[in-house]
Amino acid sequence: MTGAPGFAVAAIVMLAAAVPCGIVICRGSVMAALAAYELLSSVAVMVLILLAEGLGRPGELELAVLLAVLLLGSGLVFARFLERWL
Repeated sequence: MTGAPGFAVAAIVMLAAAVPCGIVICRGSVMAALAAYELLSSVAVMVLILLAEGLGRPGELELAVLLAVLLLGSGLVFARFLERWL
């Protein structure tokens, strides 16, 4: 349990990366918003992994793995939907 505060701090720092991504998604071009969406999904998966490890709940890693698989597919569908504007 000695590494738990380090994992929590790392998760908070990773969440700080979500703010610029949100700004780009709201105000950027379509291509920039798509790239920011993919980056934000990667950050969300990493935050879930850090929190699962920091809280000592290895069962929560399943959620992060499932989210990673689903976000990959949703990013591809989103890109396919937006291809006429890219």
